[in-house]
Amino acid sequence: MSEKIPQNSTRPDILDTGQWHLAVDISKEGFGAWLLPDASLGLTPRVVINQAWAPSDEGLLGRIEDAVYDNPAVLDDYSADIIVESDRQLWLPASIYPTDEDCAEAYSNIYGNDLLDVMVNDLGKEKCAFTLVPGLKSFMQRSFPGARIWSQQALLKDTAGQPDNIFKFLVDIRQSSFDLVLFDRNELQCATTHSWKNHSDIAYVLCNIADTYGAAVKDSDIVFSGVRDVRQALGKILAPYFKSVSQKSHDLGGLEIPTAVYLAINRKKRYAYHKR
Repeated sequence: MSEKIPQNSTRPDILDTGQWHLAVDISKEGFGAWLLPDASLGLTPRVVINQAWAPSDEGLLGRIEDAVYDNPAVLDDYSADIIVESDRQLWLPASIYPTDEDCAEAYSNIYGNDLLDVMVNDLGKEKCAFTLVPGLKSFMQRSFPGARIWSQQALLKDTAGQPDNIFKFLVDIRQSSFDLVLFDRNELQCATTHSWKNHSDIAYVLCNIADTYGAAVKDSDIVFSGVRDVRQALGKILAPYFKSVSQKSHDLGGLEIPTAVYLAINRKKRYAYHKR
């Protein structure tokens, strides 16, 4: 069957890497990669890698490297966003830590990581320093030169939107961990990652953080994303207590994808001037 070409367009080149964007998600639990076509291609996104493994620091870098080397198509010259899902992130005020080197040094002093392993996202007032496994940063710089590297918490924080006169919770749920980001009138108050085994674990952390920061839940908004059945169940449980509870579904051409991947892709669309 011949490929369908959009009407009134020149024939796209499906081998032209400039017409595709690569999105990569890396965590202790697995590795995912998707290719997003330019609108002119008239094609759907492609799943390139979808690997899961038991979460462990031991041998993690080797599993990540194997996932890439076993799928050399991802090494082509694509523009790329790479999301590193880490549970060790450090948020710092940019006014006190103005450079990435300052942030890396502060991170290293707390966690003991090599300075060269620390990655930093600059979000204006705040900077987020993070690592996943030693050697990952240099591997990504070699394998994906010019790629934009994100922590998942930084992408959640970047979605705060317009200032509100209320507290707002963003809760993104993955298979065994979740991120919670709290805002007060659009000012970042807290960004944390926690493990969970049942719904009550998530609800407990949420209520404990609300109490710690003086966020009256009856005057607070909460936005859930991530694993569908878990967030929907939590939404029903918590709806009577919060001012509002909403749900965000994220997919790519009908494929369910991690929230951070969706946010990175849409951020690229908002800031279309970004070139690799």
